[in-house]
Amino acid sequence: MMLSRPIPKALLPHTILLKTPRPEGAFFNGEHDEITIYNVRVEQNEKVRQSKSGENRTRGAKMYYDCVNSAPLNVDFKSEQLVIFCGVTYKIEAVKAVMAANKIHHYRIDIL
Repeated sequence: MMLSRPIPKALLPHTILLKTPRPEGAFFNGEHDEITIYNVRVEQNEKVRQSKSGENRTRGAKMYYDCVNSAPLNVDFKSEQLVIFCGVTYKIEAVKAVMAANKIHHYRIDIL
């Protein structure tokens, strides 16, 4: 059986702030619960599309959360959450669990 190693902490140099909207009817409705997540990797990108009306620039990123070395553990990522990285606010678009040896190795999260 092939064992997979966690993503090394040296490759997870970033810290982000994750904001989760409070449910409808909750006390302090409209606010967000915030959690700081350490040891993640954020790779920013910018797409430029040419159209008849001009350029359209889209800024996004991919975030990697390791199930061993990222902290805190067992974070539940959802599409309505916001990610703040380097002063830029992104919205989670997609969450993909990457499997290794029949368990989740890390999450790849698309943020725009």
